[in-house]
Amino acid sequence: MSHETSSRLPIAASLKGSVWLPVLIAALGLGVGGFAATGVMRRSRAPENVAASRKEYVNRRLLTPRLAAHLNALGDRLEKSGKERLTVTGVLHVSADSLPRPVSVTLEFPDRCRIVIQNGAQSRVITSDRGEQRAADELELIETLAYDSAEHFFSAQMQGNATRFLGMRFRTDDGSSTDYNGPYFDIYKIADQIKAAGQERPAKLYYFNSDTLLLERVTYVINRDGTEVSVETKLGDWRSEDGQKVARRIERLENGKPVFVFDIRSAQFGRRVDDGMFVQ
Repeated sequence: MSHETSSRLPIAASLKGSVWLPVLIAALGLGVGGFAATGVMRRSRAPENVAASRKEYVNRRLLTPRLAAHLNALGDRLEKSGKERLTVTGVLHVSADSLPRPVSVTLEFPDRCRIVIQNGAQSRVITSDRGEQRAADELELIETLAYDSAEHFFSAQMQGNATRFLGMRFRTDDGSSTDYNGPYFDIYKIADQIKAAGQERPAKLYYFNSDTLLLERVTYVINRDGTEVSVETKLGDWRSEDGQKVARRIERLENGKPVFVFDIRSAQFGRRVDDGMFVQ
């Protein structure tokens, strides 16, 4: 698909109530051969002295101009020291639980996560420090908050994950309307690995709003007990905090049904600290 995809090109027509499943199927249909080569969305290979430190920060010299624009929209916290750690607090609404839970989440670039869920006088702590066996709801939280994020997307670029640009300015209708006023998306497909669980994701689609350049959706398919489940993460209510953009609402859906919503009330940045916070 050309990088200059027309603004009238729809993401896909609705199928059983979902406009996201068809584009996922279409993307998977592109085949392994055209996707397996790494570096599709990056510039030429970095010198060894640059590559040695690229896991800790994003080097924009390794990004294409379009990816650099998405990075600019997010802020500069992924490129230099001082704001690697983001601590957010809010309320978690789980569909299977009618009682909202106060939650504190600490995210440290790249891909480190600590989640503390309050349950009365007790608290439940979930960390992403190793690939040990985890409960399903813990994996859902870790992947949604730490991996279905713009931060992880750019970390994956520095790690050399296979990436393919599917096109820009996709729209969400069937393309027939002449007065469409919905969002447009630039869509990227990457191969990923969830280190906290040791699981592979052959294909994840990241939807960046073509106008704001911020990440708004992530879709992929997981296998749960032999059954394929379509996952969608929605990121919204982006606000500025200390010169950076932070999504204040994160929602996970499976097969089109809500699993949980995390409404963020406060956000604070800090330096990377070797304090053992992410080791449970």
